Amino acid sequence: MKIEKEVKQSIVKNVLLSLFIYILPILLMFLTFYFTGQRPWEKRQVQKEQIKSIKKTHNNLNNGSNI
Repeated sequence: MKIEKEVKQSIVKNVLLSLFIYILPILLMFLTFYFTGQRPWEKRQVQKEQIKSIKKTHNNLNNGSNI
């Protein structure tokens, strides 16, 4: 069973278009990292820990300071 030339071309065109649409956001992300110099995987999680610590301190002050 042979596939017609037009059908084969249509399938190939659709596959290539789908791959392009899939890869485009990933490519744009890496280009953004390259041009801006950002390295989000190298950032430390210190900010998150500091915020949790501040919230705990704030909650402790509110829970027992007015008694």
